[in-house]
Amino acid sequence: MQDMNRRRFLKIAGAGSVMLTMTGFKNGTAATKRPNVLIYLADDQYKSSVGCYGADPSHTPNIDMLAEQGVRFTNCFTPSSICTPNRGVLLSGMYPIQNGAHANHSGFKDGVKSLPNYMKELGYRACIVGKDGIQKPSDLYEWEFRIDKSEETVPAAPPPKYEWNDSSRHKKTRFGEVEEFISSDDSRPFCIFHAASLPHDPELEELPNGLAGYNASNWYMDFEFGKYLQLLEKYGLTENTIVIYNNDNEAQKPRTKNTLYDTGLNIPFVMRWPGLVKPGTVNHELVTTLDILPTLFKAAGATPPENLEGKSLLGLLNGTSPLHDELYFSYTAVNVGNADWKRDKTPYPIRAVRNKQYKYIRNLNHEIPHPKYGWTKPYEELYDIQKDPQEKNNLADLDQFQSVKKELSSKMDAWMQRIGDEGIQEELKALEKYPPRWMDKEKYLQKKKG
Repeated sequence: MQDMNRRRFLKIAGAGSVMLTMTGFKNGTAATKRPNVLIYLADDQYKSSVGCYGADPSHTPNIDMLAEQGVRFTNCFTPSSICTPNRGVLLSGMYPIQNGAHANHSGFKDGVKSLPNYMKELGYRACIVGKDGIQKPSDLYEWEFRIDKSEETVPAAPPPKYEWNDSSRHKKTRFGEVEEFISSDDSRPFCIFHAASLPHDPELEELPNGLAGYNASNWYMDFEFGKYLQLLEKYGLTENTIVIYNNDNEAQKPRTKNTLYDTGLNIPFVMRWPGLVKPGTVNHELVTTLDILPTLFKAAGATPPENLEGKSLLGLLNGTSPLHDELYFSYTAVNVGNADWKRDKTPYPIRAVRNKQYKYIRNLNHEIPHPKYGWTKPYEELYDIQKDPQEKNNLADLDQFQSVKKELSSKMDAWMQRIGDEGIQEELKALEKYPPRWMDKEKYLQKKKG
């Protein structure tokens, strides 16, 4: 693989400006046209339900085809375990505590720049399609283009879950508008961020192909992803478009979402980058969704801002060196929904650090039950991931593992201090800024009447 051929740098005006060179990749050589970008983000998908990760290939044929044409990462992790924080990480390149969106149904701090800001500075036209997980406004979070879901529900969508909420979660994508955006005569390259609502519950009922439940939801999500691949092919954009497929976090079962076990954090991540990534590549190194934004900067020939926490994947893809010795994770419990759409006010912060062999977890408010699952956990957990991938055998109190625990605990302390993480106080501050009553049933009904 060839390194990026740096040309004359252009300074982009404005706060947090970036240095840009008009460089792209095509057939392994530098090209003057920067690549388009398509990021497709699934919602609550099990990695184990994707064909190229070992599941039934008939359920996810388009994701599997992308893996055959690009690179499949087996050890990609998301830094949190719930929707808004993970989407905020991908968009901002910062940890949830840093960008402010660490509680679910929250938003960025004022002054935080993210993908729509950066891509516009880099000369791209950026568009979000579908679900926007950053649900509270800030001064800088603004997309140049938006394509909302249609009013038509997807096939086999179940009726609304609650009588007082007559809106279906799963709506079709307005692919006519997507096609207009892709085929526009705007000379700028495009960046599309598609945020799906599937396969998140409620699960679809039976489709004409016989699939039902989660399998149907997973299949239909893959079907819509395939439409993007068809549009790129139709307009001759396949060779000059980076396609990224991944997921926010695993689904809502114990030890997945709302925890910091690998079963909730280890997500599918597939990328096609013609001319740079050898088709059918499988990579086993530790990577994180924090790495996506720095990679896009490099793809555009730009130097990533210093405040981004991830690292460009270019070096890893070129086979030069691993990116990370360890990864860090956080979970904020307040504003997690329950069955009546009210939000939990109980601080239950969890922090974790993981290297290739061990995972250290700290439950900061361990004396109370987990507000989502009701179980009680010790203050510290330590697992040998290689020998115990399901994280069932807690080694934290065993004498022979005290040095390992001490080392990872010290690293976690240093990380929390560096990012300004105050643990329980962070959740209380989030609760004050994003009070849970805004999603109460009563307020929702009042809003509808008004």
